[in-house]
Amino acid sequence: MNTFTTNSTPLLGGDSSPSSSSPLQSKKKELTQLENFAISALAPSMAVLFTNPFDTVKVRLQLQGEFVKTREPGRNGKEVVRVSEKVYKSSLDCLQKTFRHEGMRGLQKGLFPAILKESSKNIFRLGLYDPILNAMHPLSYPGEASTAPAWKRMIAGATCGAMGAISANPFELIKTRLQSHSTGGLAVGNQYAYTGTFSALRTIVTTDGAMTLYRGSMISIARSMLGSAANLTTYSLLKDHARNNWGAQDGIMLDMMSSLVSAFVSVVVMNPMDVVRIRLYNRSSSAASQSTLQSCRHILVTEGPLAFYKGFSTHFMRIGPHFTLTFVFLGMLKRQIIEGSQPEVVEPRKASTAIIHGMEDGTSSTSASITSSVIPRREEQM
Repeated sequence: MNTFTTNSTPLLGGDSSPSSSSPLQSKKKELTQLENFAISALAPSMAVLFTNPFDTVKVRLQLQGEFVKTREPGRNGKEVVRVSEKVYKSSLDCLQKTFRHEGMRGLQKGLFPAILKESSKNIFRLGLYDPILNAMHPLSYPGEASTAPAWKRMIAGATCGAMGAISANPFELIKTRLQSHSTGGLAVGNQYAYTGTFSALRTIVTTDGAMTLYRGSMISIARSMLGSAANLTTYSLLKDHARNNWGAQDGIMLDMMSSLVSAFVSVVVMNPMDVVRIRLYNRSSSAASQSTLQSCRHILVTEGPLAFYKGFSTHFMRIGPHFTLTFVFLGMLKRQIIEGSQPEVVEPRKASTAIIHGMEDGTSSTSASITSSVIPRREEQM
């Protein structure tokens, strides 16, 4: 089963019958695994250029309103729980305020680690999905639509998601800290004075230790496993159903609709874990150690269950276009590689008219279909 759409290779399924093309047509080139890894890393890296501003807004919305312990002056230094000031009223308000005070550079904070995160994550998440699924549910012939049931697709997606989360966690943590940083009254959560990606990496390793880069990795793995399983399974099943039952044709519109629906399902599944993960990423190393389960309980008790869906709309505003652009770019890149190296089709050529008319034995005119690879007999030999 081929993950990305071309004229001959369907996206997560497709025409379940063998190719009906003419036997004289040359065989389509299949991507090597190295090429598959390359486009799986490149396509989402291109998509994040357009969706990173929404990710910055999502991070800031999820950090604000966090309850923190402070010392109450004049009361024997007693620690009390206070909620941080609510700076942003909505996703649009955060977008406008960030752009007004920090410009486009503020909205694109953390772009470089975001690119590193997307490439390191999707080289596994997308690049290994088809090989793993095909190993679990072998194909009858190359390029066919997989008939794998939903549970096998979910296992393949979850496995790829786990590997991607492990490789991307350091870049995700750095990206979150860079995106949360602001000045004046717009600052939410802990603020880190990093000047860039390498400054953050150096400071974290030398000050807090290399293992800090993997803070929140457990919740990140769980989030990526569920999110990838939901995304890839929903996406592939929707496309298969649309083709088989509605007569839909492969193309950009079908890719876009399937991507948006699968993105919504993914955000429903991932957002609660995303909130917890963002809080863990942004927590100062000097703060009291808190496990993932303790963080979940703390948010539930102090902020209520709806806190787990903070930034939901912005999360979808980021994930929806990101998935759509990712699959569109993947299709474009794959078609370019396949069609760029496509050998010319050798069409059958009619035999020379002089030879046909020179035949003395009344041979049928169908002999005109003799290809150029067949050497005709001479007249005197007939």
